[in-house]
Amino acid sequence: MKLSILAFALAALRRRKARAIALGGGLAFAVALVSAVVFMTESLRAEAERAHAAHPDAVVQRLVGGRPTVIAEREAQAIADIPSVRSVVPRVWGYVFLPALQGNVTIVGTANGASSLSVATGTLAEGRDVARGAHEMIAGQELAKFLGMMVGDELALPSATQTRALALVGTFRSSLDLYTADVIVCDDEDARVLLGMPEGSATDLAVTLANPEEARVVAKTVLERLPGARVIERDLLARVYHLAYGRRAGFVLGAAIPAILALLVLAWDRASGLAEGERREIAILKAVGWSTSEVLWAKLFEVLLVGAAATALGMLAGYAWIFWLGAPGLRPALVGWSVLYPRAALTPAVDLGQLLGIGLSVLGPFVLLGIVPAWRASTTDPLETMRT
Repeated sequence: MKLSILAFALAALRRRKARAIALGGGLAFAVALVSAVVFMTESLRAEAERAHAAHPDAVVQRLVGGRPTVIAEREAQAIADIPSVRSVVPRVWGYVFLPALQGNVTIVGTANGASSLSVATGTLAEGRDVARGAHEMIAGQELAKFLGMMVGDELALPSATQTRALALVGTFRSSLDLYTADVIVCDDEDARVLLGMPEGSATDLAVTLANPEEARVVAKTVLERLPGARVIERDLLARVYHLAYGRRAGFVLGAAIPAILALLVLAWDRASGLAEGERREIAILKAVGWSTSEVLWAKLFEVLLVGAAATALGMLAGYAWIFWLGAPGLRPALVGWSVLYPRAALTPAVDLGQLLGIGLSVLGPFVLLGIVPAWRASTTDPLETMRT
């Protein structure tokens, strides 16, 4: 019996093909927009989770007038003496503006002669590591491609005091492309010249703990020993990333209100009642012996077929937009970089819960708004309906 009702629902959709396409198309567009934002936000959050392990347990900065400034490398000793502190590494890094590109690149210095690849948390894609004092650099693979550079080329980087040319001796790739794609790694001496930092100073101090659970206690001790410092714990940084991506996703969804309003208009069309032809069809079905439950099953199948197909199509379109096409138009709004924002492919982080959440939040109201008018029409006297 249910198969016969399903066949009737399919035939009804063919008869009202234009309306079904209009409803399904509008629903699919709204689902695609919402699912694209959800998919990209979750992908960025997953990227932040992968970067969490690469972050130091705590970062110590010096504040002057409430703004971060350079910190003396010798202050690392005051932190290294704290119990539970395994190591303290001064880090030299910052941003250099390239006028020709109207964008920033991130300059990272090798800490105390450490390997450039360990600083970049990546693996060498081509070329070799930098040599100390040779005015060389390695760059993220995406950045080198964006700048049109090959191994052996030189790049003149401006600074507050002088322009320094660095030779590209290698490129690296990383699983954290969103955080390393705009990075240039060079000798710490070159980094200080480019960033205008005096000798013996650092941007911040990276602290590694024997027991990460003691980060809050260590932070309190650091503030006692270094007045005017600021301690950023790794867990706090992870929460900041999550909040930032969630806020940006909210802004994008807010800008998508016109599309959501279009979906509400379609829903209102379903809730306002059935068309004249549909009411007569239900009246005829009741007159020839169909029960109210059979009529409702037919309408349920009809609405489910349109809604499920549109929801699936919208999710597929949202997935293709983000992970196959690279999120054109949406990526700059959520990633937050400027001209040189990373072009690396996003890694899907889609789970069944997300799909069910999107599907039920859209398909549930759509089905309900399609069934209620059918129930009202099926409980009306069929003769009265056919007289009107």
